[in-house]
Amino acid sequence: MQRRFFLVTPLALLSSACALRPWTPSTSVAFWSEETPRGRLAMQPSEADVVGRWQLGAQSPWARYQKLTLFAALRAEPQAVVDVRELEVVRRAEASAQAVAAAGVPQDVLWLVDLRGAASVAFGAVLSRGGRVALVTTFNNWPAEDGLVPAEEALSALMVYTPQQSSEAGASPVFLLDAWRLAYRFDVPDDDVTDNRYVMVPGDLPDAATLLARGIRRVLYVVEDLDETDQEEDDLHGVLHAWELAGISLHMVDLSGLARPLAPGRWGEVYESSHFEVRARSTLLDDPVF
Repeated sequence: MQRRFFLVTPLALLSSACALRPWTPSTSVAFWSEETPRGRLAMQPSEADVVGRWQLGAQSPWARYQKLTLFAALRAEPQAVVDVRELEVVRRAEASAQAVAAAGVPQDVLWLVDLRGAASVAFGAVLSRGGRVALVTTFNNWPAEDGLVPAEEALSALMVYTPQQSSEAGASPVFLLDAWRLAYRFDVPDDDVTDNRYVMVPGDLPDAATLLARGIRRVLYVVEDLDETDQEEDDLHGVLHAWELAGISLHMVDLSGLARPLAPGRWGEVYESSHFEVRARSTLLDDPVF
């Protein structure tokens, strides 16, 4: 199989700025200034290699929601592989997923992992070692050297990590989101910057009837830090509210909370302390300017 070798160089998020973390509700303010990792000499796998690791089989009830847009960038041109494991949030995501895997992945739960893209990938890949999970990649943008948000981080993580995917009907669904997707929401990009932000639309996630039919009674919404986040991301507001109205219990947890040792069968303690309700509010998607 043909592989390409290339020297990776750091990519900028903005034409005149360092590669710094933008603010979004589901990422911690504490890491605003954490730089995108520097590039390194790397061997890029083919698109087929990476898709083969992550793509759900057609028999999976969750396959219809999986997005492979970002994977296609591997076909278009060589991509910069950045050292995502240098990111503190990625290391924390790995530790939290290890703790969850050790406790056992609950079977009646849908996971919404809304972290920096690379951290969501890391969380899902490590979690998959502890139980049958169906990892649903939702990354729906494209890396660009002049891109507004660093899609190359999530893409690099998809190349670095190898999950243990399950396409069985009983596998727990774990939706992997990129918290950068709505970053710089109050800024107008310069003309020479590629706006590669995107939103999750209702069809990107299953409706309440589908969840209930599959035995899903709870949703665990994973964010980086509850000290900085007290609500769902704007593009998830309507979907989560619909789930809630249908009787599906919503729970918001962060990486620190999940990293605490939990004895098998003690998930009730997590549910009791993490329940949240969707509050009526205007969202970014209601803004005609956006």
